Amino acid sequence: MGISYDATKKNPFEGDIVSIEKFDINEFVNLARKIDSDTADVEVKTAARGLSKDVVETLSAFANRSGGTVVCGLSEKDGLAPAVDFNAKKISEALLQACADKMEPPIRASVRIEEFEGALVVVAGIPETEPYQKPCYVKARGPYDGSFVRAGEGDRRLSRYEVDRLIEERQQPRYDARVIEEAETSELDPELVDGFLKRERAASPRVFAGLSDDDALLTMGVTGKGKNSESKPTLAGLMALGRHPQKHFPRGNVTFAVFPGTSKEELAKDGARFLDSRTVIGPVPVMVAETLAAVRRNMRVASYVEGGSRRDVSEYPEVAIREAVANALMHRDYSPEGLASQVQVNMFADRIEVVNPGGLYGTVTVDNIGTYGASSSRNQYLSRILESTPYPEGYPEKGFVVENKGTGFAQIQAALRGQGMDPAEPEDSLSLFVVTMKKKQVLATGSALASASITLENKMGKDLESLLSVVRSKGSISTSEASFVLGVSTATAYRRIKELVDKGLLVSADKQGRAVRYKLI
Repeated sequence: MGISYDATKKNPFEGDIVSIEKFDINEFVNLARKIDSDTADVEVKTAARGLSKDVVETLSAFANRSGGTVVCGLSEKDGLAPAVDFNAKKISEALLQACADKMEPPIRASVRIEEFEGALVVVAGIPETEPYQKPCYVKARGPYDGSFVRAGEGDRRLSRYEVDRLIEERQQPRYDARVIEEAETSELDPELVDGFLKRERAASPRVFAGLSDDDALLTMGVTGKGKNSESKPTLAGLMALGRHPQKHFPRGNVTFAVFPGTSKEELAKDGARFLDSRTVIGPVPVMVAETLAAVRRNMRVASYVEGGSRRDVSEYPEVAIREAVANALMHRDYSPEGLASQVQVNMFADRIEVVNPGGLYGTVTVDNIGTYGASSSRNQYLSRILESTPYPEGYPEKGFVVENKGTGFAQIQAALRGQGMDPAEPEDSLSLFVVTMKKKQVLATGSALASASITLENKMGKDLESLLSVVRSKGSISTSEASFVLGVSTATAYRRIKELVDKGLLVSADKQGRAVRYKLI
């Protein structure tokens, strides 16, 4: 394959891979000379004395990602002039032999000889290897020593973890279905289990008719049979419905951090590294809800009065954050190696990043993610369980954790678009997947509510903004709910609510049971 290139880009050769027939050696050299740079998708080899030994590393690197082009017969030290004493026929045959005999699986390269500035050069299009055949490696070195990937303008050996992830693509992973022998079914949360079973029985009454709760949980992969035929929770069951899955998977959590600048290296004026930070534990629904609460605490919300109506605008739409965090926990890598890393939610001065271990899986790519029909699930059991996993009582989030219809990323983009924000930017590698959302700048205009929520800069102010955000979306809030949202005691939560009442922003509503609820004035 060759490359497409765009002269308006900083590196005009970075782009979508196209057929070798569209690769123009004259355009490539002219532009490469202008930018004085090698490129990610084109590798130049002099090859005057034969193919270099490292050419097989480049073949592996291109085949393991998106393909690329190898050009032989140009001298980089002479400004990409034709190499002296270059034997095009000999090199083209050697390159084809290397692709066919030295690589596993063999690479079916498209190789041709072209004339350039009065001399002959060899242009080879290296196609991407099919996902189910990766990694493509140097046969003599084996997959763990002979697998490479393109990194900038060079080739980097894949780590053992990355090789394992590529091999994993050849069949459906079942790490989430793993029975956890050291766990007990008593570690499952009765409230979550009850809500899960009710949802499943209502959705599929014929399937679950006559099944006991224990058999239903076994059928859905929440539990499995242990070594002694005892019922034991699976990894998926613990992560979705367990009280404290981190007892068994300490890094199966979320770390939340607010950085004062636009990078992790910047410090606040007082030298603080973080403006806020928290380790979030619990089952997936709790981690999603509590991560959202942490984001609310650190996100400004403005209210605009337009024609007698009030419109609230936050720096990030909550639905986008919720989907990004839920997707990260659902699709992350739960292999033993992957469980050494946690999901990260990092808030910077200009953006939020949601990072999960393990790149995109299956047929989903950065180019097609969120499009119609593009859906692959690394963790099939966990994904299916989360469809019917409710949020626990006491959190403002209602309903079920995910839809599992392949629409999560599309919902993120729709929420951002509806608020006039830039699209989320996905970034994929073999070891990580990152979703970046750029901040929406909010400004106060002619409203006491906007003024109150924007001018408060201390932690109490952030707490008040979080409470106002919940009330706007849910209609009202109780002291116990405020305690969950803020992660504080009920006494502190009551004081925060009283602050809003004293400012004339909230008023007590009717009692529901024994709890007083508060709503916007």
